[in-house]
Amino acid sequence: MAGPERVLVDTGFLIALLDERDRHHASARRLEEWLDFVPIVLPWPILYETVNTRLARRPQNLAKFGAIVRLPETLLLDDAPYREESLAAVLAPNPARGPLSLVDAVLCNIIEDVKVPISAMLTFDDRDFLAVCQENDVELLNVD
Repeated sequence: MAGPERVLVDTGFLIALLDERDRHHASARRLEEWLDFVPIVLPWPILYETVNTRLARRPQNLAKFGAIVRLPETLLLDDAPYREESLAAVLAPNPARGPLSLVDAVLCNIIEDVKVPISAMLTFDDRDFLAVCQENDVELLNVD
């Protein structure tokens, strides 16, 4: 991969990175150092999903997450421009894409937004994002 503009990071990757009991933990750890060098995009719904009760109860994991959030190149992206369209997509799903969670619908709308320079996505859930990534020339990073 030749230096992505920004990488959109999904909740599943972050949880796998922070929770050693997660089945994808080893794969996520292989890319942990990489996050220091690649500008990442964290939409607010990803922050909400990642900082769940289990993470909040583990101070060491919360500290690791805080370090990722505070990286100088990390962009915390407001999801307000995507909320209405994402909710509509969830309530009336596109049969070609299948059902999506509200957070995944927000991520899809961010990928489609040409004003947000995303060239890659880091997720363990390829099936929800494969079509939208292909349509928008966003590389799905394979971490397994």
